[in-house]
Amino acid sequence: MKRLLRYTWALTGCVATTLWLTGCGGSSTAGAPTQPDNPGTPNNPPFPSTNRTRLYQHGDEFVYSVSGIAQYLGQRYEVAGSLTVKITSVGAGVLRVHNDRRLTLRRGSQVLNDNHEEVFYISQDRQSREVTLIGYAPDLDSPIINSNLPYRACAPGILNENSTFSFTATFEDGAATTESWQIGVIEPVSTYAGQYHCYRMRIETQWDNPAPFPDTVATATCWLSPQLGVTTRSETLESGWLNSEPIEYRLTLLLRRTNVSLSQASL
Repeated sequence: MKRLLRYTWALTGCVATTLWLTGCGGSSTAGAPTQPDNPGTPNNPPFPSTNRTRLYQHGDEFVYSVSGIAQYLGQRYEVAGSLTVKITSVGAGVLRVHNDRRLTLRRGSQVLNDNHEEVFYISQDRQSREVTLIGYAPDLDSPIINSNLPYRACAPGILNENSTFSFTATFEDGAATTESWQIGVIEPVSTYAGQYHCYRMRIETQWDNPAPFPDTVATATCWLSPQLGVTTRSETLESGWLNSEPIEYRLTLLLRRTNVSLSQASL
C-alpha cells in the first residue's frame, strides 16, 4: 500500500514531492546554506505571468540532490543522494511517474545504503491542471494497484498566494489520510538547475489509521514553480524503516537538472 503524500510531494513537492514527492523527505539540517554552492548558470526567469501549473509531458525528467541527516539505531548519520523523477505516457491520458531514490548514510567508516523505488499513475485536467491519482505500484515490473474508491484531485492546478488546499483519501483497507496545503507568497529560489520564482507552501498530513502506513511524511515546506509544474526545493521530515528498523530523515531536496526549459513549458 502506497501513500498519497509520497506522490504529491515528489511531483509537486515531493514532482512533489516530490512530493510531487514523494520518493524522499526531510527538513534542512542546521547550518545548511540557503543557496547552493555551485548553482550553475541561472535561468533568470521572468516573474510568473500565470498561476496555473504547466501540463506534464511524456519524457519529462527531474533530478534532485538530497542531503541532510538521519537518526538510526540511536546514531546520527550524514545523508547524501539523489531522487530521479521520470514521467512517461502510457496512453488514454494516463501518465506514469517513476520515482527512484538513492541515499547513502555515513557515520565515520560505517556506510549504509537506502534505495527506494515507486510508481504512480496519474491524470491531469488540461484546463484546471488539477492532478488525480488513479493507480500505483511498488516498481515498474509490478501490476498497477487501482482503488475502487474515488480519488478527488490531490494536487492543485491553480496556485494563489495565501490560500489553502486540502484533500482526504480513503484506501481499500479503510485507512484514510488528510493532506492540507498552505500556499504562501512567491519567492525566488536558486537551484543547481537555475533560478525560479516559486510559491512557498507548507504541507501537513494526518492519518486516521496510521498502522498500515509506518513510512509517512508529517510536514514539508516546498517551493513550487508553476512554470515547471514541480517543486524546485523541499524541506521535509520523514520517518520510515531501514533494515526492518525505524529511521527518521531530515533532508533537503534541491533541483539539480531537468530537461524542461522555461521556453518549452506549456502554461
